Amino acid sequence: MISKWISILLIVGGLATMLYVQRGSLSAAKGRADRAEKNVSERDAIIDTLNAINARHRAATVKLQADHAGIAATLSARETLIKKLQHENATIRHWAESPLPDAIARLRQRPAVTGATAYRQRLSAGHPLPAPSQRADD
Repeated sequence: MISKWISILLIVGGLATMLYVQRGSLSAAKGRADRAEKNVSERDAIIDTLNAINARHRAATVKLQADHAGIAATLSARETLIKKLQHENATIRHWAESPLPDAIARLRQRPAVTGATAYRQRLSAGHPLPAPSQRADD
């Protein structure tokens, strides 16, 4: 009979130990699940922010393309008008074919600026325009 009670006590003790270990494992798993939920929520917020930024960029791109198309149409219309006027009017045609004055032609003899860095270097190099009262050759 005593051995029966000892067996029952050992079984109950084993079950209690197993429940205690399982409780710790459950607590750790719950903590991991909570952290995973928090990470998912943070990632969802980041994804929503990036989607909003992407939508703004798409809208800006569409607007820029529309602006570009409008500018291209205006340029084409002006070029067509200039060609028409040159064709119809001898005075305008003669003016357009005449060479630019030397001072104006020298303004156009600058090296091409190919980017922001080149532009900044050009400005800091100190190539000022001559005063109107002076000749550029001085």
